[in-house]
Amino acid sequence: MMIKNLRLQNFRNYEDELVQFVPGTNILVGDNGQGKTNVIEGIYYILTGKSYRVQREQELLRWNQSEFHLFGDFLLSHHKVSLESHYRDKKKIVKVNKVPCQRLSDFVGTINVIFFSPDDLIIIKGGPTERRRFLDLHIAQIRPGHVSLLNAYNKVIQQKSALLKSYVERSLKYSQLQLWNQQIIELGVKIIRNRVDLTKRLQVVADNIYGNLTSHKEILQVVYLALGKKDIAEAISEFPQLLNDKLELEMERQMVLIGPHRDDLQILLNDKPARLYASQGQQRSLVLTLKLAELELIREEKGEYPLLLLDDVLSELDIFRRDYLIKFIESSNIQTLITMTSAETHLKAGALYHVEQGHIRRKQ
Repeated sequence: MMIKNLRLQNFRNYEDELVQFVPGTNILVGDNGQGKTNVIEGIYYILTGKSYRVQREQELLRWNQSEFHLFGDFLLSHHKVSLESHYRDKKKIVKVNKVPCQRLSDFVGTINVIFFSPDDLIIIKGGPTERRRFLDLHIAQIRPGHVSLLNAYNKVIQQKSALLKSYVERSLKYSQLQLWNQQIIELGVKIIRNRVDLTKRLQVVADNIYGNLTSHKEILQVVYLALGKKDIAEAISEFPQLLNDKLELEMERQMVLIGPHRDDLQILLNDKPARLYASQGQQRSLVLTLKLAELELIREEKGEYPLLLLDDVLSELDIFRRDYLIKFIESSNIQTLITMTSAETHLKAGALYHVEQGHIRRKQ
């Protein structure tokens, strides 16, 4: 999978800029605040339908503008795919080969992408929400229907939450809550199974990568906790009873307490929670491992590597981890876009670009 070009109109600090990319490594160099990361963000947005930095499209608009447009040409198995993302009148329009998409799942996963930045340490250091997001974003790229599944589940959770906070007579509320619980079970079990399947596959690939990074001196485990349980079959079997048992407490607290929206991906280092016991260096190794494992899983699934976006990552890695990542990229022939403030690197750049005040100029 490759990106051939990207055009940004009124996106972040870009008025109207077209950049052509090459196979292999593309390095974007410039001082902070010039727009390097905005290029990476634009590519990520056009492929996933969302920004990894902000929640609202309004924040992606160029100053004093009311709409932005992104256009990109990609290669998938040597076939050209054109993608467009338009935001105008507070509405988002996405097109694949000029054909409008009705749903996010109609285009997510068309071209796969893996994004890696220093902020991804939050996968290890953050709470369950960050780790669920990590799983769901990956699943969505290889199983686009997962997006619709999550949307449907979240709507049910919202409806149940609204009912819990309402002033409906208690017996009527109780019977209505039972109906919402049935939908939570139906949709929730599918989400749990998708996440468990990915976690198992992730463990197999990550085990080998992390072993190479640490000379097999440390053991990495990724374990999905469904409804607080490691035994997934038991969790699914007990799901209806757990929901029923928590109903009184949910009515008291007016919030939904049971379901995959509260699950966690446990990341263990030598049988201990990495979030609490791993050093900063170990945490970086763990995140690097998870990102490289994602690359391999998509290659296994799609037959080719996804596009790799690295935002100021190399400066955050020590020499050993940086060299390992560079060797992986170059030996796998993955098209990679890298942002950095200095071009001093051992990478064999296919193209080097200078970014300054919203303008991109190819230097070699």
